[in-house]
Amino acid sequence: MKKFAIILSLIMIIAAFGFYRYEKAENLKKCVPVLMYHNIYDGKIPPNKSGVLITPQNFEKQILYLKNHGYETITVEDLYNFMKYGKMLPKKPILITFDDGYLGNYTYAYPLFKKIGYKGVINVIVKNVPSPTNKVVTPYPHFSWIEAKEMSSSGVMEIESHTYDSHRYAKSGNHDIPMLAGPIDINGKLETMDEYKKRITNDLSKAKAEIERNLGKEVIALAYPYGVGSETSKDVASSLGYKVIFTMEEGVNVYKGDTYAIKRITVKNTDTGEDIVKKIEMYEGQ
Repeated sequence: MKKFAIILSLIMIIAAFGFYRYEKAENLKKCVPVLMYHNIYDGKIPPNKSGVLITPQNFEKQILYLKNHGYETITVEDLYNFMKYGKMLPKKPILITFDDGYLGNYTYAYPLFKKIGYKGVINVIVKNVPSPTNKVVTPYPHFSWIEAKEMSSSGVMEIESHTYDSHRYAKSGNHDIPMLAGPIDINGKLETMDEYKKRITNDLSKAKAEIERNLGKEVIALAYPYGVGSETSKDVASSLGYKVIFTMEEGVNVYKGDTYAIKRITVKNTDTGEDIVKKIEMYEGQ
């Protein structure tokens, strides 16, 4: 009887190990979609703003469709650990990001995610976060550090970086370029590479430090303004402790992919939940 029990135990261990290896292998085949939102806005949305403004009603329908079709949200750390080390993920993982730090994220996305058990990531333009000493005026209001702290402490929304004050285009010789993309004209003179590197180092380190000081959490992700950076900006971000960079290249992300070039899927106000899933499945099939 004792011998039979030992043999049975060995069979169960071997079967469990085989199942684990199968699950691990299937996990490494996963494609992880990262959605890109901006502002949830309760007002009239012009057609040319459909990729930036989404009504609360449409947003809720999109998110509930994903929830009802088995998508489970993951964190930035989950995505990083999957892409670098093959960390196990849910059957249908998804990362949902919001760029800029609009008040609409706090007013509409945060309570919905809290209600249904979802998580999200908000990449803030740090200079645009209002405070008693920063009376910034923007076309659409941004949430405060107090509201950011509430979202971050709840575990529902991660607050990450969208630079301190580099979310603009600037002159670079005869062209206008995003400020992280390369040397720009300063006082009529094009920066040297050293000056360019110093400028973006100051910006990205200040953004990281401000978020960490106000929220008491480590910042590990950067969203490139307009989705554009450079090898230099990637090296600078890496040296400062950023582990993930979000771009605006459309697609999904895979094991051993570049964590400094995270692809995202733009969600529009005109998209239905079914449209989003079709986009995900299209990119997964490529």
